[in-house]
Amino acid sequence: NEYYAELCKPVERLGGVVNEVVGDAMLAIWAAPSAQASVRRQACEAAIDIVEALERFNRAVTGRPALLTRFGLHSGQMLLGNIGASHHYEYQAVGDMVNTATRIQGLSKYLGTRILASEATVDGLEEFLTRPVGCFLLAGKSTAVCVVELGGRKQDANPRALMLYRQFADALEAYRTRRWHDA
Repeated sequence: NEYYAELCKPVERLGGVVNEVVGDAMLAIWAAPSAQASVRRQACEAAIDIVEALERFNRAVTGRPALLTRFGLHSGQMLLGNIGASHHYEYQAVGDMVNTATRIQGLSKYLGTRILASEATVDGLEEFLTRPVGCFLLAGKSTAVCVVELGGRKQDANPRALMLYRQFADALEAYRTRRWHDA
């Protein structure tokens, strides 16, 4: 409960709604009539704030195992409604957008990252430190989704992190264009 309290605070403070908590997973949504930059910015801010809160949470009690949390951010159309049958209904967000966010989060396990987002989610949000990690054909998708790591706010980043993110992006671009030596 203490763990989930840390996860929920930034979501609620930044205009999101915790839609579902199942096991060790949480689904938070920011609903808007379109994929507005302000709504996408709030979701990114919440993920960064949660990482910072969980770092404090993990240091707070000596001997307690650290809880490592991964995030998958995606934007697009979703449906909100009552899902279920007979006497059990739940109000949930459903659709390809929700499934894609879940798949992006799962990808983080293989890449060793904390926060991954689709390129569409961070498009135009220049205040965040991001690095492309590749385009992936996620389960259930027929086209690849291009994904970036969200490393924090640029204003908080140290010069070394800025340099490493830039170098990684350059190396990935060299790889994509088959400039093997540069990559």
